[in-house]
Amino acid sequence: MRILLVLPFDRTYRRKGAFSASIGYAPLTLTTLAALVPAELNAQVDIVDEGVSPPKLDGDYDIVGITATASSSARAYFLCAHWRARGAHVAMGGAHATLVPDEAARHADTVFVGLAEQTWPRFLHDFSAGRAQALYRHEPQAGCLPMPQPRRELLARGYMNIPTIVANRGCRLGCDFCSIQQQWGKRGLARPVDEVVEEIRAHGAKRWIFLDPNIYSDRAYSLALFEALTPLKIRWSGLSTLNVVDDEETFEAMRRSGCEGLLLGLENLSQDTMRSIGKPSNRVSEYRRQIDRLRECGIASLGCFVLGFDEDTEQSIRQTVATIPTLGLDLVRFSVLTPLPGTSLHRRMESEGRILTRDLSLYDNEHVVFEPKNMSPERLQALLHEAWRDSYRVKEILRRALVRPGGRWLRLATNVGFCIYAARLRRERVGDFNPSS
Repeated sequence: MRILLVLPFDRTYRRKGAFSASIGYAPLTLTTLAALVPAELNAQVDIVDEGVSPPKLDGDYDIVGITATASSSARAYFLCAHWRARGAHVAMGGAHATLVPDEAARHADTVFVGLAEQTWPRFLHDFSAGRAQALYRHEPQAGCLPMPQPRRELLARGYMNIPTIVANRGCRLGCDFCSIQQQWGKRGLARPVDEVVEEIRAHGAKRWIFLDPNIYSDRAYSLALFEALTPLKIRWSGLSTLNVVDDEETFEAMRRSGCEGLLLGLENLSQDTMRSIGKPSNRVSEYRRQIDRLRECGIASLGCFVLGFDEDTEQSIRQTVATIPTLGLDLVRFSVLTPLPGTSLHRRMESEGRILTRDLSLYDNEHVVFEPKNMSPERLQALLHEAWRDSYRVKEILRRALVRPGGRWLRLATNVGFCIYAARLRRERVGDFNPSS
């Protein structure tokens, strides 16, 4: 059996050039799927991440597995048609197929909804026996979800030299604009802690990136994980809500475990907006104090902000951008509110007649695809570009990179990497605001 696994290209791959490795980490989807292939099938597995490798459109494969987001779905559907024409059985999964399985089913022979740790091996056995089904749906269950160590040896070059790992797939926050709960359920699924520790020990690296949507989602699990990581003497970065700082026991365990950086979904500087989107754990008035606490403990912070909430005005967005430098962040990232198909946000905006384009390649969190409440879509797009530009002027880069001791060169490299990303974004077309598109 020959299997090809593909991560299609989309606009998120803007980072090209000398500093690409400073912000591009290795995804785990393809290497994990490869590791889930049952050994008894004696399958040959090839993987292609089109963001860092040339597309592969030739070869004889029995199965072609494609994982896609909304912004890569057009490319994914092209690949589905291409490989089906060559006689391969095409299987499609990932976030987009999970959110809109009926759409995906029009292009693929088999569609996967939700996590694939259980359904992918079952499909492969079914295919081998000649009884592959059209739909495989992950059924949430209590407890931990074991997963194999990814087959990292299959990865191409082109990523930063820090391995990635996942411990917990869930986030218990029900943010209005986020699709995580609709993909993986309210609780998500965590790996057994000893399995995570064994993977780190077996690999041997001393620096890691955790890809968990929120490493502080389940307090008891997080505490157990941090305590187990401490003896390993590693350094790691991950995603978390900022309120972990005020959980003294868990935060101290996080610090001892080797945490050196956190990506923080700060989203907005209005507490009313935080309440309206379902993220009350974000206390805007405490941002500066909490970020200062991270800095005191040597933990770098990347603050992520979303522009275009219904409460946003041109004035409030400009005020947010002007206030961000006072927060003490090491990196800043901006995105625009994006109503992904299949989410409650998309259904609401569609019912209000506010969806402007069906070109899913623009659903990459950097293009305006809806009608904002308090400004034109063109103005919101321009404000997004202004936010990137103003936050990555030379003086802002140097201020963030040099303001505190330790890790200055790494902070400088990552800031420059984001500056290049933002410049490439500004050179793209603003977007198609024709409702008939």
